Amino acid sequence: MRSRLFEIAKPVIGMIHLPPLPGAPRYLGQPIEEFIKFAIKEAEALEKGGIDAVLVENYNDYPYSIDHVPTPTLIAMAVIAHRVKEAVSVPVGVNLLFNDAENELYLAWCLGLDFIRVEGFIDLLFTDMGPLLPTAPKLMRLRQILSAENVAILADVQGKYTQVFPTKNLIDSARDALERGGADALVLTGIRTGEAAPKELIRELKEKVPNAKIFLGSGVTPENLKESIGLCDGVIVGTYLKKDGIISNPIDPERVRKLMAVAKSVRNPET
Repeated sequence: MRSRLFEIAKPVIGMIHLPPLPGAPRYLGQPIEEFIKFAIKEAEALEKGGIDAVLVENYNDYPYSIDHVPTPTLIAMAVIAHRVKEAVSVPVGVNLLFNDAENELYLAWCLGLDFIRVEGFIDLLFTDMGPLLPTAPKLMRLRQILSAENVAILADVQGKYTQVFPTKNLIDSARDALERGGADALVLTGIRTGEAAPKELIRELKEKVPNAKIFLGSGVTPENLKESIGLCDGVIVGTYLKKDGIISNPIDPERVRKLMAVAKSVRNPET
């Protein structure tokens, strides 16, 4: 089987950054229904603007728990992601920060979601939240056990806020993630949220690992999308799509439309 995400040519994935969830230090005690309403409103704004897919993430749960999110967070994410999937027709993915890949796959498999994003897939990484161990060995065996081949695995390669140990060329990490890890697509980011990966790096990766599906995972704007989506196989967008381009603001459908107009002009140059 094949993820619905890859049925779209060069998909643009919009982020749903949830407020601090139960189990997070900044959780304010809201009932789960408030999170559901927020997430559905964000998802519908993205779909209204023409987005290709959405990714639900516990973005505001920092400082993040490494490898396993707290049980209340996992339950909240399951309910929210399920309701988002019911509310929109586009592919839906889930990301549990930081690097809770196995539970991501369980959620996607149980809820019929289309993809997950994994921060530490094939390398040992050090972050400001602690070390991230490679998840590929357990994750790929779990996918086999669950027969969850229709859930696409998007793996970050030496992503933002991480340092690989021991030092390793990013191209080697990318090749290992595909050939030894079995990732379906790779995600390249800048060094932090809102900053894009260098275009020279994307070109080099495409040249040296030509079979790689590459998603640009940060720093996407209408001004750089035409070139970026020409180099990549898809993009993940968060900050730009928010009102006034401020990450803590809600989704602005007009910004989504503006970005998607550029994406469609690249994908369908004759229209």
